[in-house]
Amino acid sequence: MEHLEELQKRLVVAAIAVAIGMAICYALSDRLFELLIRPLMNVLPKGQEKIYFTGLLDPFFLYLKLSFVCGLFVASPVVLYEIWAFVRPGLYEKERKFAAIFVIAGSVFFIGGALFGYFVIFPFTFEYFISYAGEHIQPIITMNDYFSLASTLLLVFGILFELPLVIFLLTRFGIVKVETLIKQRRYALIIIMVATAIITPTGDAVTLLLVAGPLFVLYEIGILASRIANRKPAGREDGVKAGP
Repeated sequence: MEHLEELQKRLVVAAIAVAIGMAICYALSDRLFELLIRPLMNVLPKGQEKIYFTGLLDPFFLYLKLSFVCGLFVASPVVLYEIWAFVRPGLYEKERKFAAIFVIAGSVFFIGGALFGYFVIFPFTFEYFISYAGEHIQPIITMNDYFSLASTLLLVFGILFELPLVIFLLTRFGIVKVETLIKQRRYALIIIMVATAIITPTGDAVTLLLVAGPLFVLYEIGILASRIANRKPAGREDGVKAGP
């Protein structure tokens, strides 16, 4: 019951933070939607830079959903801190000091992944799909369809970019050894390539490399951070201080 009460408390705080972020973003929803559709507008044929809605309430509910997604990114530091605060009692004292790393690095990677998806993946993805248009085929893109695809990509890349932090925590808590990650690097590359082929909507070689390349770099960053964090201080061996 104590754990359930603590979980409820953390969920309430996280929900309030997301709600505040959502309210702020809703006030800017027109501007945010313009930013969201800009990559699509840049690849649509001249004179067809429009998207449509089929229900009278579609724009209203879409702005709410957009505000929620943006509010989640805005409130991500608070949400991550509440996650850490919930698991903190079960950690050793030396492990609790990583709270700042978890919150700051987690927020940076989460938002950075979304920005990568927006500036790098969106243009190639939308240009690829629009290329199917022709003399007898013209796109009619609805607000809901576009938002569903765009928001999914943003959230997926935000989560994927947490890879270095996940690797760092797994190695720091002794769940996985750094040496194992180094030895299994080739298999990690294969898994990244397969996962990228599944999650990328286009499946073309250019998009595959654009996604798999940064993910493998993030994998290496996670290994590097883990090696630095797990390096033993001078004068210590197996956690015992040298000397009389």
